[in-house]
Amino acid sequence: MTPRLSDRHRRSRPAAPRRGGEGYYEDDDGDPASGGGGGGSVLGASLLFAGTAVGAGAVALPAETADAGFGPSAFGLFLCWAYTYVTSLVTLEASWLSSSSSSGAAASSSARGDDHGGGGGAGFLSISRMSLGPTGEAITAALFWFLLTAIIVAYTSEGGALISRIGKVFASADIDPAFGSSLFAAPFACLAVRGTSGVDAVNRVFVFGLVVAFVGLVVIGLPNVEVSNLTNIADWGNVYPRVISIGILSLGAQNVVPTLLQYLDYNTMKTRSAILLGSLLPLVLYTIWEAIFLGVVDPSNADGTKVEAMAVLGRVGGSVAYDLAEVFSFCAIGSSMAGASVSLVDFFQDGINMLKSGGDSLNGVSSYSSSEEGSLEAGNLKSRILATALALGPPVVLAYAFPDLFLVALEEAGLLGGVSLYGIIPAISILSLRHKSSSEVTNGRTEMPGRLGGGNFALIALVAVSLALVFPEIRKLL
Repeated sequence: MTPRLSDRHRRSRPAAPRRGGEGYYEDDDGDPASGGGGGGSVLGASLLFAGTAVGAGAVALPAETADAGFGPSAFGLFLCWAYTYVTSLVTLEASWLSSSSSSGAAASSSARGDDHGGGGGAGFLSISRMSLGPTGEAITAALFWFLLTAIIVAYTSEGGALISRIGKVFASADIDPAFGSSLFAAPFACLAVRGTSGVDAVNRVFVFGLVVAFVGLVVIGLPNVEVSNLTNIADWGNVYPRVISIGILSLGAQNVVPTLLQYLDYNTMKTRSAILLGSLLPLVLYTIWEAIFLGVVDPSNADGTKVEAMAVLGRVGGSVAYDLAEVFSFCAIGSSMAGASVSLVDFFQDGINMLKSGGDSLNGVSSYSSSEEGSLEAGNLKSRILATALALGPPVVLAYAFPDLFLVALEEAGLLGGVSLYGIIPAISILSLRHKSSSEVTNGRTEMPGRLGGGNFALIALVAVSLALVFPEIRKLL
């Protein structure tokens, strides 16, 4: 059973941890500053990361990359995985550096008698505000809100369509897809109010269903794979931008990294392990999924739509394959919706906490976990409900009124926004934080255990690669 986040967040974190042994730091009570023994499980955190990555793109991805062929597509996905893993580690360090400063400020505030509660931990707003100032914070807020809102609109819209189809099949009920979107989003809103541990439990169910359906589809599809379909087409010119763009979007789950760091009690080594396992799972799943789909159908006949993918599976395996594909789609969308919704709510909670503390991101940051089950205080509950309404209300309204609006925006801006938010901003944030004095930023803790190697050169190289990916998209818009 996963420990409640609220139990660990009742503890205050000391202001000035000291170095303790090889590769980690100790607090005054002897606990590693990179995380104690409490918190959630690495498996649960890994599944939350993987579940956030695996979404509606699981079915659309093969047809979108069919023009490149299996070999180039698989290679492109590997490059996207490497980019996702590296940028996730960069986001982890940025979160850790910010939360280290947060804990110091919170302790100083407590000594003055104005402790806001909460153990620290920084979301994207806190990271950018501390390292890049108000302008960087505003840019980060706009990118983060747009991308996650677009993703949630897409999942809510498709979830409503799935509920409509399920209603017709199992209950002979004619459910309007727009109304189905509201039905689909409502449980995730309740889970987001509860916090990460509640999402973790439900996400495990979704991931289990996804894996079972996926295995069934592999068993049905594998005997029908034609090796010639996998080898006849190899257009490496389509790796960028099509494969890279959809791959980064499909594998991306960096937005949940600050949440995972909190969930694993600020243990950076556990969080790094969760990121590695959680990012490898979608890579393996997507690669096998591509091999099945591209091996069954002639890639030149795929039109890049989910309807075509479902039709192909239905022709190969009949109604059983079609039903399994629906279960796979529902669980994939549900698992992604779980991670994306709690991440966006945490983002709004971060902003609300800043406003409560007079704009100081170092006090009371990301105290979402105080609103876990069994320990809901009235103020925290109201704050969490407000954050949930602000985060999930607009996507539900947009999915109801304009079901295709953000789907188009997501396709056009996914690479631009995703690379900017998850690649460029965290790297620049770390460069800025490292430039400041260690006593000012990290209370003497200048290096995160398990951080990305290569020093500042690796961060500069990451920014350069990200800019190289972004500039062609900017030129298209201009």
